[in-house]
Amino acid sequence: MSSPGRDRRVNIPNRREKESSTPTSWKAPAYGRPQPAPKQEQRQPRAPRQPRKDGGRGRQQRSRAPQGLPKDHPLRASAWARVVEHDLAENVLVVVTEHDGTLGRVATEEGAEFQTVGERVYIGDDRSKRTVVERLLGVAKLERLSPAAQEQLPLAMAELVKANAAHFLKGFYNVAGPINRKTHAFQLLNGVGPKKAEEMVEARRSSGGFASFETLDEACGLDGAAALAHRFSEEILDRNLQPRLVEMLLPVKA
Repeated sequence: MSSPGRDRRVNIPNRREKESSTPTSWKAPAYGRPQPAPKQEQRQPRAPRQPRKDGGRGRQQRSRAPQGLPKDHPLRASAWARVVEHDLAENVLVVVTEHDGTLGRVATEEGAEFQTVGERVYIGDDRSKRTVVERLLGVAKLERLSPAAQEQLPLAMAELVKANAAHFLKGFYNVAGPINRKTHAFQLLNGVGPKKAEEMVEARRSSGGFASFETLDEACGLDGAAALAHRFSEEILDRNLQPRLVEMLLPVKA
């Protein structure tokens, strides 16, 4: 026989068995208001491009200065110059001005004939007188002069001196005197030392002054035009050389 209490027993599952054996789909409730989904930005259609007033260049263009050198440029101070070098490949002349010995560069007309060293060319503002030069380019930089131009500069200056013999005889050879107690102005010339300078002074005194370069050359035994041109060239190529005969004797006075 079974006992009375035995029939009343009920198997009650423990907590672990209940949690593992009872599946559930329950989820914790969400708190707060639901966040709306982010909105996608709608692109506005692009407006048609308007044509630029400046022709589409973007930046405003500055007005260009008129072509040509300014009125106070050294090259424009002289109407005439002597040819030092002619570059046929570039159609460019290196010239030295008759006004003050400025070295410059000028462009020649298309098809211009070759210009020899010392040739006189018009570089002034009167276009009707220009037969060789088309436009002025600027001052020639001494450090960029070719060896040929440096060697030919004295030859070009000699043509200037010989063409204006009366001016240079009167302005230098017939009036030159001592620079200081030890040096005479004649000693500024290439190849002239103290003794030679004394001989030139005596020759000038005995002849009453040199009437021409031929007279000077014969009496003094030197090429007066070439000697003075050589000194001019040295001063043009070396701005620190003193005293400066090129500044004392140029421009030529008619």
